[in-house]
Amino acid sequence: MAPRILLIGGNPKHFQAAKAAGLEVVYCQNPGEFKPEYGPQVVGAILADYTDWATFRPLVRAAHRAWGFTTVVSLTEPGLDPAGRVRDLLGLGGPSYEVSHRFTDKNVMRRRIAEVASPDVPVIGAAVLAGRDSLTEFGARHGYPFIVKPGAGTASFGVHRVDGPDDVDPVFEAVSCERDVPEHPFLGQYDLDEYVLEEYVDGTLYSAEAFSFAGRHTVLAITEAVTLEGTVVHAGHAIPARLSAADVAAVERMIPAFLDALEYTDGPSHTEFKLSPRGPVVIESQNRIGGALINEMVHEVHGIDMHELTMKWPHGSVAPVVAALPARGAAASWLAVAEPGEILEIAGVEAVAADPATLAVDLGGAAPGDVVRSLDGSWDGLGHVAVRAAGTTAAIEFSRARVGDIKVRTRPVES
Repeated sequence: MAPRILLIGGNPKHFQAAKAAGLEVVYCQNPGEFKPEYGPQVVGAILADYTDWATFRPLVRAAHRAWGFTTVVSLTEPGLDPAGRVRDLLGLGGPSYEVSHRFTDKNVMRRRIAEVASPDVPVIGAAVLAGRDSLTEFGARHGYPFIVKPGAGTASFGVHRVDGPDDVDPVFEAVSCERDVPEHPFLGQYDLDEYVLEEYVDGTLYSAEAFSFAGRHTVLAITEAVTLEGTVVHAGHAIPARLSAADVAAVERMIPAFLDALEYTDGPSHTEFKLSPRGPVVIESQNRIGGALINEMVHEVHGIDMHELTMKWPHGSVAPVVAALPARGAAASWLAVAEPGEILEIAGVEAVAADPATLAVDLGGAAPGDVVRSLDGSWDGLGHVAVRAAGTTAAIEFSRARVGDIKVRTRPVES
């Protein structure tokens, strides 16, 4: 019998990666997100809110007795902590809940970095939002600007920059409003009770795509992010990042030290950072593969499939990657957006997908009748288009042009 894994959350790309690795899948998904076509691809399923441990725990025990999975995998943010809880419960290998939570809770991550005090991982000021006055106190202690963001979450949702004392009241009001908007899909996956305050680090945002092999960490690629002007939304992502050899070397020192500090030993990671006079500074990190078609771009440019590594490594069917392979050209993805409202028509997708320079198109199943929200985070985009090119600059420009060829017509939704 083929090895079996418990896949928590995820999408068909993850099924396909498991199948290609010779694995059978026991799938856990929220009931409303399980589609009939998933059935033939799995040997069993748990349909439940996997973020509710009291409900999920007995179901996992029963599923383990019934289907005998030996590994737990999640490549979706809300599933990372539940995966750690399952490993702890059943004594399976991989990151524990404690280790996983150091990634998913930004306040815990900051505390851990400060406690370990590695010379290769700079520490920045951080605190938990404890009311309106804590914003003023943080600004007085650490200076302006500074960042306010949810302690849990991703996709740039709920991130605010406080440029001076006059911004304190508007930002505190915005945070209060975000906690009271139950219809936003983000809030179905994340708890916004806790916000954290962090010193602002100026500069371009990058991410290190890494994989850990029994405590040995390899940076597979460095991605450069392009942020939409006037927002915190990362619309573009490009590989390889336009960095000097010295900067790349500094990142390759920082990432292993950071992952060691969090006691992360096995699996993929996606660590966002900025370069500062003190060296690369971690902004946040996830113990999963990055979104925005980053895996497809890493595969195109560096020849490494992180989905394949994630599925095969726990079963010993792949060798460790000792160092990143040299870049072969470049790739970039760009976020597709539309005016808020109900989608009436999406045109141009087929032509973009047919272009030989197009690497991948993923619009997340957007279709007429769906509602587009205002762009408060990358979750509010429709998805991404990734392209290949000879160099990074050309790839960024080309990805943005290809997204522009997709036309989305909407109409306002009556409130």
